[in-house]
Amino acid sequence: MTVLNEPYPNIGYILNRLADIADTKCLARKGASRYRKEEDFSSRKAIDPALILESVRHLFYEPITKVVCSEFAQFFSGSIEFALNSYIEIMKRVPMEGVAQEKVIEMLNKHLVVETLASIIWKVGKEQMPNNTVPSFYCDNNPIKALIAFYEGQNTMPFNSIKFEFADNIRTANKWRSGEELPNIGHLSNLAKWASLSNSNAIDEDKKTLFLARFISSFHKKTSFKFVDALKEAVIWRLKHNQEPEVDFGQVFHQFYIDEIRSNDWSELTAEGSHLHQLLKRTIDKPIGSLEIFSKQLMSLEAKVVKNDLKEELQYHSEWLWGRIFVLSGEIDRALEMYVKAVESSLYKSGNNIRNLLKESFAVASIQTKPNKPTMKKLKSRALTFYPEIIEPHLREKPVIVSQEDIDVWRFWFVIRFPRSGWFDEGIEPLNKQLHKLGLAEIAEKFV
Repeated sequence: MTVLNEPYPNIGYILNRLADIADTKCLARKGASRYRKEEDFSSRKAIDPALILESVRHLFYEPITKVVCSEFAQFFSGSIEFALNSYIEIMKRVPMEGVAQEKVIEMLNKHLVVETLASIIWKVGKEQMPNNTVPSFYCDNNPIKALIAFYEGQNTMPFNSIKFEFADNIRTANKWRSGEELPNIGHLSNLAKWASLSNSNAIDEDKKTLFLARFISSFHKKTSFKFVDALKEAVIWRLKHNQEPEVDFGQVFHQFYIDEIRSNDWSELTAEGSHLHQLLKRTIDKPIGSLEIFSKQLMSLEAKVVKNDLKEELQYHSEWLWGRIFVLSGEIDRALEMYVKAVESSLYKSGNNIRNLLKESFAVASIQTKPNKPTMKKLKSRALTFYPEIIEPHLREKPVIVSQEDIDVWRFWFVIRFPRSGWFDEGIEPLNKQLHKLGLAEIAEKFV
C-alpha cells in the first residue's frame, strides 16, 4: 500500500479521536458506520457530507441520547458537526504540505477544539448559573474530579456519600475522586443518580454536567493538559463579551503554515518551485526547445525535493507539473495519468490548490480520444466532496454519474484553460488534430 504524508489528519481519524475522548464508541450500534475502517487508505479520504452526518449520529448522537438525553445529544452532535465543517473549510483554504501532522494536530487542538469546547461550556454553563457565568469546575484541569468534589460537598449525609453509593466498587470510585482515573461513559448514569440524591428532579441536568465534565477531563488528559489555560481564556472571553468570537481559522492556519515553511528554511526550494510553476503556466508562450529545458528543470527540482526528504509531501506538485508538460506537448494520455495521481496525492494537504488541479484534470480527461468514464467518475467524486462549487448545481447528484453535459462543460474548460498560446511547439500538431476530431477547433480559435 502506498503511504502518503497527510499533514491534515483525515476525517475518519478526527471522528474516531473525538469519539475516544467522549468514550462513545463502546455504545455505537454494532455494524454502524464509524467512518469506515481507518486502515482503508483510499476510502477514508472522502469528505462526504452524508457520511459525516451518519457517522456523527452513530458515534455521538445515539450514544449520548442513551446516557444523557436526546436534546443534549442533538446540541453536542451539532457542535461536532460545526467543528468538522470548519475543519473542512480550513483544508480547502490552506495548503499544508511539508508540515508534520503532529504539529497540525496540535494547532487543531489549540484552536478548533478549544474554541468548540469553550462555546459548549459557555452555552451550557450560562443555563446552569445566573449572572452570565459558568460553573468553575468546567475550567479546572480535571473537571470531573472537581465536579465529584462539588457533589460530595452537597451530599453531606453519610448515607449519601459516594463511598456508600459505590460500596461494591469503592477502589474505582476513589480513583475518580483523586483524578487518577476517569469514569467510563457507562458509569455516568450511576454517578448522576448519586449526585441527584439531594434533588431527584435534577438527574437529567446532572447527567449533562457529568458528561461534559468528563469530556473536558478526557481532552485535557489526552493532550497532556497543554490547553487548560487556553480553554479557560476562551470561556472568559465569551463571558466578558457575551458573544461568540469571530475567529478566522483560515487566517490562523495560513499564518501557521507560512511560519512553518520559513522556519524550515525551504525558501530556495520554494522559490525554484514557484519559478517552474510560472514557466509552465497554461497560457504563456513556450519558446522553441523549452520542452526539453523545462523537463530537465523539473527533474532537477525533483532531485532536490528527494534530497530534502520532502518527496511524499510534495509529490502532487511534481505530478501536477508533469501533467502540464505532457498535455502542453500533446501527450494527453500520459497527462491524464499524472493528473489523476496528483489529485489523489494532493488530498488533505493542498488547500485551495485542489480547485485548479481538479479543473485541469477534468479538462484533460474530457479530451481523450475515448474518455474513460470510471476515471472521470472518480475525479468528479473527489470534486463533489472536496470542492463541489466547481460542479454545476444540477450536476451534483448522488450517486455520482458522468453525463455528456459534464463532458461538454469540461471540454470547454480545456479550450479556455489550455489555449494554443501556451502549447509547446511539439504539442501544436497533436492537439490541433485532437480538437478538430472533437469539433472544438473553431471554438479554440477564439481563445488563442
